[in-house]
Amino acid sequence: MGREIDSLAKILADPENHSRSAEELAALILDRVYALAVAKAKAEIRDETRREIYDNDAAERRLAVVGQINFGPQEPRHTVVLGPFRASLKLTDEDRLEEVLKRPNTAAREAGQHLAWDSKTGTGSGRFMLAPAFMKPRDAWDFYRPARRVDLENIAESLARWQPGLWSEEFNA
Repeated sequence: MGREIDSLAKILADPENHSRSAEELAALILDRVYALAVAKAKAEIRDETRREIYDNDAAERRLAVVGQINFGPQEPRHTVVLGPFRASLKLTDEDRLEEVLKRPNTAAREAGQHLAWDSKTGTGSGRFMLAPAFMKPRDAWDFYRPARRVDLENIAESLARWQPGLWSEEFNA
C-alpha cells in the first residue's frame, strides 16, 4: 500500500499540476493506479502459478537437465542444472524414471541439446543427462530407497530358529 500512496503523492506534488486540467490530473492518477494494479495482479498470478505447479503433482513430475559445458579443451568444465521440466509420467521410482527417459520429454531434451555448444560463438562443447528433480533431500532418498523392508513381524521367530555356530560347522565340514 505504501508504494501506491508514494506514487500518487508524487503525481499530486508535481509542480506542473497548476497547468493541467482536472481531467488530465485524473487521467495521470488513473493510469498510475492501473499500472500498479496490473503489476500487483501479475505478481499474484505468478505466486499462484508457482503454488499450483508445486501442489498439482508437479513434485512427482519434475525433471531436470544436468549438463556440463566448457568453452574449449583447456578451459574448465562447468556443471549446470536447467529446469524443472514436466516429465511425461509421474516419477515414483527408478523403473518409472527409465520409462520416462525412453519417451521424448521434448522441452527437457531440447534444452539439454542446446548445451552441445555455445550458440552465440559456435564454439565449446557440452553434454547433458535428464534426472529427477527434488525440492527436499528426503524426497530424493525416498525415490531411490529400495523396496525391501526389514521383516519386523517375524524377527523373533527367526532369532529363535537361529543356531549359533551352524555356519561354522557347515564351513568346517
